[in-house]
Amino acid sequence: MKRVFFIALMVILLTGLFLSACGEDKTTSATTPTTTTSAPPAPTATATTPPVKQPQYGGTFTWVHNGGISQIGAIADNLGIAAQRNTYPMFEGLLMTDEQDNIRPWLVKSWDVSAEGKTIVFRLEENVKFHDGTDFDAAAVQYNLEACLAANIGGTAFLKNVSSYEIPDKYTLRINLTKVDSTFLLRLAQGVLGLMASPTALQKPTTPETIAQVHSVGTGPFLFDSWERDSFVRYKKWTGYRKPGVPYLDAIVLRNTADLTVSIMSLKAGEVQAVENVDPVDAKQLKDLGYTIYQPNLYFLHSVVPSGNNPDSPFAKKDVRLALEYAIDKRTIAQGVGMGYYEALNQLGTSKDPWYNAALPFREYNPAKAKELLAQAGYSNGFTTKLTSDVMARRDTLTAIQTYLNEAGIKTELEILDFGAAFGLPRQGWEGVYFPGFPNVGTLLGIQGRWGDATTYISIYQPPGYREKWDALFAELDTVKRTAILKDILKTIYDEAIGIPYQGDAPLVAMVPELHGFAHHAFHVTSFWAPGEVWLEKK
Repeated sequence: MKRVFFIALMVILLTGLFLSACGEDKTTSATTPTTTTSAPPAPTATATTPPVKQPQYGGTFTWVHNGGISQIGAIADNLGIAAQRNTYPMFEGLLMTDEQDNIRPWLVKSWDVSAEGKTIVFRLEENVKFHDGTDFDAAAVQYNLEACLAANIGGTAFLKNVSSYEIPDKYTLRINLTKVDSTFLLRLAQGVLGLMASPTALQKPTTPETIAQVHSVGTGPFLFDSWERDSFVRYKKWTGYRKPGVPYLDAIVLRNTADLTVSIMSLKAGEVQAVENVDPVDAKQLKDLGYTIYQPNLYFLHSVVPSGNNPDSPFAKKDVRLALEYAIDKRTIAQGVGMGYYEALNQLGTSKDPWYNAALPFREYNPAKAKELLAQAGYSNGFTTKLTSDVMARRDTLTAIQTYLNEAGIKTELEILDFGAAFGLPRQGWEGVYFPGFPNVGTLLGIQGRWGDATTYISIYQPPGYREKWDALFAELDTVKRTAILKDILKTIYDEAIGIPYQGDAPLVAMVPELHGFAHHAFHVTSFWAPGEVWLEKK
């Protein structure tokens, strides 16, 4: 199937090249952004709208992904960046966001930030218990945050900004910062560090073999039951959950299967009710067979990144960076790979994001203009450069990019890195063009982590004032103003062609129509889902 798909994509790409060479005129367009709310009102029944189905109790929900299940335990056990998807049935967070990156309550019911931005006061939900009977309170929150920092978990750098914790009463925690960080709450809401485990459980000694059984104690709607490394983890209903009437399911099983074809076969055989990371080609076929295809609002942003900060590089010249963008037929790639599920990008944001700028014209595929820009920059005959990617990259897309660049006169010598080398490359620098195999998450923090962190993407061109704009974003406490600053930064990246975004995609989930309430990567949080809201309709 992959070979057939690759051939089909290349036919589409080469057809696009031929049409452009024949002088096809393409008009510039911009997508009108849409507004998404986190909790739309429930639809009412009409003659054409079926009545809303009421949740049913019972059953076991089994879903499969290919993200691995290397260990189960608490976040303080440092289990990896993707571990939370496997542990959401038992762990809950301090805060949450909505689809527009606005912060919302969870275990923290309300909060205040001082006028100068250096003191945050959390007021917690009261009378909440961990599965082992331990109280969820301010001391428990402090213990979790300090345990994560002590474990040196990735992403804890912002916690080093905490100068002290104060507990005025059992359900109030005051956090004092050494400097203003407007993203502090957002990091707790969208990262793993806000997921709370029982301090009583965390203080118990473990071995690698017993971590799962001993430390898997949260406040969530399900209890840890059993697991097998890189195979499955099973949870059972907790009758003591704080929300009345929830959860609906008796049990949840998460399975890990590396081969997507095997996962889809399990779905068709009725062994599982959902499969994550379905390829768009498979999604189309499964939809035709009656399965539900779910696509979250959280997109992952793919970009081609030239080395613009080296004065000896061709990409130090803006015309060359612009030529790189005009050389790529983004719409054909998005359609050929995404089958209508992916979005061609002209900026680091999709049309669903609050920082999306509809006023930025789409730079349409135009190899003639790319060659003209190269000539203006002194490269009438083009040039040869390095194209660096990694083992995580889609080879069909990578081949398509190479084909387009070669057509425009930018010939590339390809180097594929292993995972370890690719992980360090953005911090060490590169020559020529970098094609990251793993995209950045389409959230404020995801964008900042690559484009606004002074220690990463060090080879990009940074115009005067670029770093100061990111500093201003971190210092701005007002959400609306902070979003406006990000929008301005992204316009700078667009204007200067610092990076070339070409595609936004959101992981597709194929589900049986009897499954309700399962929304993976929901609320602009990577891997988040709400296990307590999932239910199965009885046939």
